[in-house]
Amino acid sequence: MDAQLPPQVGEALTLFLLEQRRRAPGLVSRAVVTGSAATGDWYDGVSDIDVVFVVTRDPVDDLPALAPLHAESSPHIDGVYLTESEIARGPDQVETAPQVVEGVLVSALAGGQLNWATWLELEDGVQGVVDGGDVIWTPTADRHPDTAARVGARSRTDLIEFWGPVGDSAEAELADREPDDPVRSETVRWLALSPIRLVETMESGRILSKTDAARSASERWPEHADLLDRAVRDRAGEHQTFVTADAREAIALLRQCVALATHP
Repeated sequence: MDAQLPPQVGEALTLFLLEQRRRAPGLVSRAVVTGSAATGDWYDGVSDIDVVFVVTRDPVDDLPALAPLHAESSPHIDGVYLTESEIARGPDQVETAPQVVEGVLVSALAGGQLNWATWLELEDGVQGVVDGGDVIWTPTADRHPDTAARVGARSRTDLIEFWGPVGDSAEAELADREPDDPVRSETVRWLALSPIRLVETMESGRILSKTDAARSASERWPEHADLLDRAVRDRAGEHQTFVTADAREAIALLRQCVALATHP
């Protein structure tokens, strides 16, 4: 088991990959861990495990056997199934692929992990290869031209085209709420932590964990440091109570992120 992976992740993936090989022999040549487990921001009982499964053939005939395996996995082992040629072509050339979201396997899903952030994570991740009755974990060395620049540009576009309208919609939904009305913690975490992570990627071309992005954003915008700290602690399993005033502050932070993308 690789020391870079949390022990629970390595153990869960080892069992999963061995059973995956039994149900679909010869399909997966390697499995690259992405997402929070690869950035050191994974929490047992809270986080899923995201993986790029690199396959040797079109997995269409294997998917019925693999769908229950993903659905039964705990924590959920999500991800995308790609061939080496699809990885070499890049996400702009791959319209759909089999993807697993919250344990549900979809045979041809657009978007999701088909983005330059995933390709960037392939360049400096941890991969597992089944060897007999065990899994050997090694660093990855995938490379694609201009990945960092592409993921930075994509992050700028996402901030403007996706998160700008999200801010408008969220503000409209809260318009008639009292400041002390309760709000779901997942909503506040999503509004507060996701855009700041895109800012870091836009500016540096690197994928930061949400915790590291929150630390950087707190230094840039100290007026939001308390909200960001509570969002990070809630994400780590330390339950926090959020109200409408917190959600409105998260939207204000979101708009500051969008402004950085709009007026670099």
